[in-house]
Parts: sequence; C-alpha cells; structure tokens
Amino acid sequence: MEEILQKIFPNSAEKAVDSVLNLYEQQWFVISNFIYFAIIKEQKLFESTKKTTLQKDYYKAITKWDFLLPDGIALQTFYRLANRRFSLPTKNLSNLNGTDFIPYFLDEIKKRYGSQRISISLYWAKKEIVQEVKNTFSYKWFEVSYIQDWYSEFDRESFKKSKNNNEEVLNILLVARSTPTNPIQELRTMKNYYKIKESNLIVFTVWWLFDFLAWESPNSSVKKWTQKRAPKFVRKIKLEWLWRFITDPKRNYKKVKNSFSLFPYIFRYLLLKKD
Repeated sequence: MEEILQKIFPNSAEKAVDSVLNLYEQQWFVISNFIYFAIIKEQKLFESTKKTTLQKDYYKAITKWDFLLPDGIALQTFYRLANRRFSLPTKNLSNLNGTDFIPYFLDEIKKRYGSQRISISLYWAKKEIVQEVKNTFSYKWFEVSYIQDWYSEFDRESFKKSKNNNEEVLNILLVARSTPTNPIQELRTMKNYYKIKESNLIVFTVWWLFDFLAWESPNSSVKKWTQKRAPKFVRKIKLEWLWRFITDPKRNYKKVKNSFSLFPYIFRYLLLKKD
C-alpha cells in the first residue's frame, strides 16, 4: 500500500505539466496513468492476499509508469488520512482526473510550443466515436495525426508513418479503453513499453475523457454510447460521481460501489493498521 501511495503524484496540475515535460526532455518518452479508488479496490492494490495474474500485471504496470496521477475525492480522502500512518509528500492531493487534466495539459503545451509542434494520436472505442473525438480535438486543440478504434489490433505501421519524427515535435498518444475490472489500456501499454520508448511518445491512459468529448459532437448517433459530463456547479461541490451514477446507473454502479469501500479501507488500513 505504501508503495502505491508514495508513487502518486503529490503536486498541482501546473507542476504535473512541468514534470512530464521535464522528464520527456531527459528520457524522450513518458507514460502516465490516472488512478482512482474503485480500481484500487477492484485490483486489490492494497491487499497482501493472493492476487490473480491480471492483478499482478496491473500492479507491475502502474508501479513502472513515470507518473501515477490521482483521480477522485475518495482517493484524496484516503491519502489525506493515510498521512497519520505514513510519511507522504503532502497532506492534500490535487484531483488530477484525466477529464480535467488532459485538456489543461494540452492548453499548456499549446501555449508553450504552439500547435505546429504537437502531434496527437487517439486509440479508443468504436470507430464512429473516435472520429467524433478527433473532430472535437481538432476544434479545441490540434489536428489529430492518427486515430484507430479499439476493435482492431493496433496498426503500428500506419501509426509509424503518421507520427512526426521531427525531434522538436511532441508526439502524444492518448489511450482510453478500460474498466476497473479489466484495465486493458494499462496492460496493453505495459506490453508495448519498449515500443513506446523507441517511438519517443508521451502516453496517457485517460479513461473517461473521450466519452465526454464525443458527447459534445453534433452527431446525435454517438450519444447512446457516451455520457454527458456533470454541470460545473456539480463538479465544484465534488458530486460528479453522483451525477454520473444517476444519469447512467448501469455503467457507473460498480465504480461507485467500489469507491464506497473507502470506509472499510480507512478502518482496516489506517485505524487498525493492518496490511
């Protein structure tokens, strides 16, 4: 448990951008993952009990990544209380969920480098949806150099041809296809670790972001597969999780249920101090 907590990025979104870009300048590739409490519960990250092969592989993946970014109020709460047991870098985590952080990251690098020095690739979900996400990206941030739906094997040759090999260009790959039960994106990213390194990529595994971006599309046919984001005032009072559950209970039930395991986790690991 302590290894995971120490791995979580402890600073603000602004410092996260600086850290990602600074590391990229040093090693020419970066892999970042977002972690929230439901997946901690589902993948038994804190348990010392016997784990499945998938759970072991997931643990190896996230501990190897360069950045583990905190997502959600449940994780923030546990981390704050865990300071009483462990010497953690900070008491209060920023909520660097992918839905907010990735747009912030793209806005920041656009200011610093200009849109001509950024190459974006998207790998996610149904063909119709990823096309709409591409349109949203092109409207808000950058032209997207490569897209592929998740229902076909990643076409490395086509991707390689599309990638800008100019050393002054940031090549960013956003991968989004996971559930707490089956974190496919992290496992596939781990499998392709050395290819990512050789390709000089900045990779983010982004979870829900594309869902919300596709919803913004004027193409109403994709809305049946996606979800509208909560209004700003709901996000401000930290009840977006409740909004998602109410508007799409089938999709969000298990995630919310797992997040409520926060309370027995606090009792077991922080009050009783069991491992």
